[in-house]
Amino acid sequence: MENKINFRIIVIPLVGTALLIINNIFTLTPKVFQSEEYLAAYILTIIYPILDLSLIIPSILILINFKKDYRQSIPWILSSFSLLINAIADDGYVRDFVGNNFHHLWFWDLFYVTDFIIMAGALFWINRFQITHTLTREG
Repeated sequence: MENKINFRIIVIPLVGTALLIINNIFTLTPKVFQSEEYLAAYILTIIYPILDLSLIIPSILILINFKKDYRQSIPWILSSFSLLINAIADDGYVRDFVGNNFHHLWFWDLFYVTDFIIMAGALFWINRFQITHTLTREG
């Protein structure tokens, strides 16, 4: 049963990323690359989802499988959720930036702010409950 779950966890983001890349190819491809900037923007829209996949798969694996120890799992879950939000924000930001939708970029900035707040919560949890707990046991 666990092998099927892990297989699905890896395959679903791979398929989603492949569909996102295909969508980027068909919707954001200019008819003629007028300059090197257009080519660079096009390559960026193809590479970004692939690189974000390196954040998405471990994040999803951690979110689903790391629930055994409450004190240890909370910072890991928050950190992986933060990376997942960051990957989503990256993809949306690049699509809007390359598509010249500059008035939509503020929406993706909210995702980045949320990412930083969640990561701060994870670091606070580590500082407050793990480091403090270790120091009180030693002292």
